[in-house]
Amino acid sequence: MPERRTTAELIRLHPQELDRITKHADVPSGWPRWLAGFLDEASRETDTLRENGAEQAAAARTALLGRLVGAAQAWLDAELDAGEAARETGRCEETIRRAVREGAIPDRRTNPRGRHKIRRGDVHKLAAPETRPYDPTADAQGIAQLRRKL
Repeated sequence: MPERRTTAELIRLHPQELDRITKHADVPSGWPRWLAGFLDEASRETDTLRENGAEQAAAARTALLGRLVGAAQAWLDAELDAGEAARETGRCEETIRRAVREGAIPDRRTNPRGRHKIRRGDVHKLAAPETRPYDPTADAQGIAQLRRKL
């Protein structure tokens, strides 16, 4: 039986564990890992309903998940200017503009002299960079190296 997790628990998972969880569902690329994990868990539960003969409930869940996927994709694809992006991420507008100039996030503006237009999903990638899981062995080796220098 698959392990059940709340959305709050999915948000706090390490990337490796989320990769393991999200292999079940067909998750669009560029989605936040917690949302992909939620979609995968919901897909598993829907499969369980189908296996147990609750076809109407499974069909209703599938329709609801389809609407969720569409709404989430529309939200992630919305274009923001640098000010809106800065407010959403808690960063400075100049930080957002610098990320666009450096190519960290793509600029979607049509007029090169116009305001920056940035896809919301790209901004959130910048706001929450990938983190590696804690490696106690590497940490212990780093501490040992520091002690040797003293």
